[in-house]
Amino acid sequence: MMTDLFIPFYSATYSRKYLTEKYEAKQISQPKTKSYQVCSSFMYHLQHGQLYFNQAINSPIEIKPVLLFYGAVQLLKACILTTDPNYPENSQVLAHGVTTRKRKKSTYRFLDDEVKVQKNGLFAHFLDKMFHMKHLEGEKYQMVTLFHHIADMHPLFLRLTNKSLSFKGDLKQKTILLPPNVLDQYHMTVNRFEQYLEVNTVNNKSIKVKVIETKENVQITSSHLPPTWNSNPWLYDRDRNIYFFQERDYLKAYSLPELATHFLLLYNLSMICRYEAEWWGDLIHTFDGVDFPYISHYLHVVERKVPLIISSFLEENMGD
Repeated sequence: MMTDLFIPFYSATYSRKYLTEKYEAKQISQPKTKSYQVCSSFMYHLQHGQLYFNQAINSPIEIKPVLLFYGAVQLLKACILTTDPNYPENSQVLAHGVTTRKRKKSTYRFLDDEVKVQKNGLFAHFLDKMFHMKHLEGEKYQMVTLFHHIADMHPLFLRLTNKSLSFKGDLKQKTILLPPNVLDQYHMTVNRFEQYLEVNTVNNKSIKVKVIETKENVQITSSHLPPTWNSNPWLYDRDRNIYFFQERDYLKAYSLPELATHFLLLYNLSMICRYEAEWWGDLIHTFDGVDFPYISHYLHVVERKVPLIISSFLEENMGD
């Protein structure tokens, strides 16, 4: 049960004050009136999202993806209301905003599957309202790529493929310690690495990074650590350990925040769960192929992680 994560928001007085402050910071007209109008919807979205996740934890894997996806949707809608009191303004933003391709049953592998972004819908809307990101209509994302950008999946990839995706950082206050070979891996000097991190670390404020190289490690001190809800190019696992990709190629063509990554994965898994019963049943009961360990582990991770990220967004969001 994860009720405690959002317990302060289950007070209308507290939630109205919280929403009013958010709207005032964004210079939204009539912030007090708007907060009164959306307060109940905001609280119910959080509550319904929690109910879905709590049920998912206690449900068999056969139906778990559906519960997790709709739980994530409810929590995302609550987050949108902190920045957009008029949501939903039209029916276009109610659609999911992504689609999947037709499957070929004989050769289908989940890791090779793709989801395609549509012009309108919830996906584009929450990227815009929560992360100030615009997306390219028609952009496609492969499932294995999405899994790569979930830090909690990296130990499993190492076990199954014998390939390490990331360095695991040791986080001490505002200092991150990485192995000494990170600079060689990125072909960068200390100064170049500092500049790279300052430019690429997601933060609405300008950050200063100091990098010190020793024989034991590379010490990275930042004026602002990346928030857990949008940490590119860093990744957090559900225990708040921090990771950094070993290869720059993983970062070049990917800029989605982790919540968007989870949305795409859960959308596709929920569609398969609902409409591809034969493949889904075979996956679960025959252990055929390589997909099952990744999917099973991911569903276990996401049960706890998405509510944590949403909670962090509501508590830590300093982008106003």
